[in-house]
Amino acid sequence: MELKMKKFNLLALVLSSVLVAGVSTAVLAGDRHGGHGSHLLADGKMFKGLDLTDAQKTQVDALLKAHREQMLNKAERYAMHEELQSVLISDTFDEAGVRVILEKQQAKKLEQEVAQLKLQHQIRALLTPEQKAKLDERKAKMRQRMQEKMAEHQGKAGTE
Repeated sequence: MELKMKKFNLLALVLSSVLVAGVSTAVLAGDRHGGHGSHLLADGKMFKGLDLTDAQKTQVDALLKAHREQMLNKAERYAMHEELQSVLISDTFDEAGVRVILEKQQAKKLEQEVAQLKLQHQIRALLTPEQKAKLDERKAKMRQRMQEKMAEHQGKAGTE
């Protein structure tokens, strides 16, 4: 019975470590599928039709470049992932070590979110009142479409 319990615990640990590693890697990589509209800012979709001046475009490009340079690079993300993996594959579970690593990852994620919001605020400050109104209207429409898609998806999930 004790052997079965050890196997079960080991399996649970392995599965949870895979889940934690996947989630932490996704968190550190940044949400490329919509987190606070970062991908919309980066490829300029949100600014199409706002008729930015050349000066505004230059300033936005400079802000985006500085923001990208500030974010974690791949080597740092990989090092954090490897650090977590080394703790997880060791013979004994070091809860304190795991907590330290996860807290470090969460702190990095918090820094990234603050930087993202700061970037959005800086870009918004470059816009004229008319451009801000147009941008707000677009964001409201996008939120509405997202809510409709989520409701549609939830409706499909309930019928399966």
